[in-house]
Amino acid sequence: MIKEFFKFQPAFQLNIVFFTGMSVLLIVFSDRLPFLNFFILYSSIVIFQIFLCIVQENAILSFIKKIGFPLLSVLIAFDTVGVLIPYLNPNDIDELLLKLDYLILGFYPYIYFEKIANPILTELMQLSYCVYYFLPFLIGVYLIKNGEKKEFYRALFVILFCYYLSYIGYIIFPALGPRFLISHMFQSELNGLLLANKIKDLLNSLEGIKRDAFPSGHVGISLVVLILMLKYSKKLFWLSIIPVFFLIISTMYCRYHYFVDVLGGFALAVVSLVIGNLYYNFWLNRNENSTFKR
Repeated sequence: MIKEFFKFQPAFQLNIVFFTGMSVLLIVFSDRLPFLNFFILYSSIVIFQIFLCIVQENAILSFIKKIGFPLLSVLIAFDTVGVLIPYLNPNDIDELLLKLDYLILGFYPYIYFEKIANPILTELMQLSYCVYYFLPFLIGVYLIKNGEKKEFYRALFVILFCYYLSYIGYIIFPALGPRFLISHMFQSELNGLLLANKIKDLLNSLEGIKRDAFPSGHVGISLVVLILMLKYSKKLFWLSIIPVFFLIISTMYCRYHYFVDVLGGFALAVVSLVIGNLYYNFWLNRNENSTFKR
């Protein structure tokens, strides 16, 4: 079974390892948790991922395996990890991040941005913040459309790796972000023109109060996808570079992240790209005769 496991695509190996690790974590810290229902959920994800890797593919299962299930896994991981963090690690580090921001910059960027805030800029920043949700699909669809099977699986693995590393970071370094910690320091709400307020309310209702500030997954994932675009499609890269720049600024303008979170996002992207590509290349060499059906 172990030999078979290493024949699975790295992205699917990662799914199995992450959710198995989370299941073990729940058992280890079971005395802190008022519930263990996530254990069943995580175990089911592991079992279904293995099923997808060994079952004969058809068009529907191929879509589920390549896009549907990875997306569902990421969403489930984000939502459940957010619920678990207060029980696993209740020691928020917001105060430390706030001090580091001032130590590095000599001011608080999210408070400074309030001085230049206006409805037009707020609209732009809130829309830019949402670019993050579409970027992974752009590179994935591009690679599938162009028949780049090996590179699609490479991109899928590196992006998933970045997501899961960020979730581990949230557990180790829980932080709420400026919008919650220093809400009393802001003089006014950020109001946009048409969509900004609705987007903000929607994100708040979907995410709730989660300790997902450090490192910034928005920055990490966006930079990973941008580098992948640079490698595989210069056109996509140049179309995305300005939106990603605004996205990075928006994380602080919209009060979701500290400056240190952004730096953490840069580090997250570097680690994901370096380690992710190293492992994928190792896997390719080990499975050079693979048909890439798994």
